[in-house]
Amino acid sequence: MDKVIDIEERIPSMREKRRRKTNKKFLFMLTVFITALLFILYFQSPLSKVEEIIVNGAVLHEPDFYKDRSGLSADKSIWSFNAGDVEQTLGKIEGVQKVSVSRKWFRDVEIDITEWKTVAYFEDRGQYSLLLESGETFQDTLSLPEADSPVLNNFKTSKLRKRMTKQLVKMDDDVFHSISEIIFEGDEESSDSITVYMDDGFEVRAFISTFAEKMSYYPDITAQLDGYEKGVIDMEVGTFFTPFSKVYGLMEEEDPVDEESEE
Repeated sequence: MDKVIDIEERIPSMREKRRRKTNKKFLFMLTVFITALLFILYFQSPLSKVEEIIVNGAVLHEPDFYKDRSGLSADKSIWSFNAGDVEQTLGKIEGVQKVSVSRKWFRDVEIDITEWKTVAYFEDRGQYSLLLESGETFQDTLSLPEADSPVLNNFKTSKLRKRMTKQLVKMDDDVFHSISEIIFEGDEESSDSITVYMDDGFEVRAFISTFAEKMSYYPDITAQLDGYEKGVIDMEVGTFFTPFSKVYGLMEEEDPVDEESEE
């Protein structure tokens, strides 16, 4: 025979279940309320404000320039901006290759700037502008160029400067940094000729279109000429060496350099 359970015996158990269910609802509502309150207090407190804006990689422009252009400031909420929008804004600045913006330690903003590198200095009427890897010029207030990159002279058009830039970025660093000055000598008959002055005292005659390729042999060529008088290394067609005393003196016949070093 089945056991009959009196309803009065179940009342305490039902009351306990109802009490637990009510407590869970209360705790849930209390948690939501406290969380919302904490969010409100956080966003109204200095803890949600930008404390420091850190700019890395700034060379062409001052760090403060990038801070101002970013639109960020210490009085703004750390969550009030979209990092992608800031990156897009700063990416349009002259000389900038790419930008990365991120939040750090809840209150700091870090801006990593990658600028186009300087490959040369462009001289115009005694003033120098930077020639960047992109082939574009960057206006600066330089009265004298730095010693780590060559100076370009007579490169009057953007097309010429971009062609020269493409050659310079292909070159070995040691050879590149040994170039002092490059002068465009082109005319209607020869639109590609350049004269290059090297830090070690040699003068190079070459064509823009094959400059990087030809200059890869420069260390081997100068090694063969060690101990000889300085002079002109003609790389336009083949490779020939002529001492300065002949070039600017008697103008005697050129001496061919052993071209096996080019093979």
